[in-house]
Amino acid sequence: MNIRAIYPVRLREERKKRGWTQKKAAEKIGISRSYFSDIENGRTLPSGEILFNINDEFQIFLIICDADRVRNESGRKVTNTEVKVNG
Repeated sequence: MNIRAIYPVRLREERKKRGWTQKKAAEKIGISRSYFSDIENGRTLPSGEILFNINDEFQIFLIICDADRVRNESGRKVTNTEVKVNG
């Protein structure tokens, strides 16, 4: 599963579930509305502290696999772009 495809979808779902605007969500996370929009629309990915803030606020957890050491349940090597998103 590609992080750029699923993370923005889950983020938007969680924001709308709370009835928040992008502005309110951005304020809760501590970023600008335009940066939040870029994340939610898949134009950029959060990193570092911002990712932790989003995860804390929305309970969207990413498990990013190391392709050289991790295999998925079927035994197939997981690529660097595959992630598991739950929340």
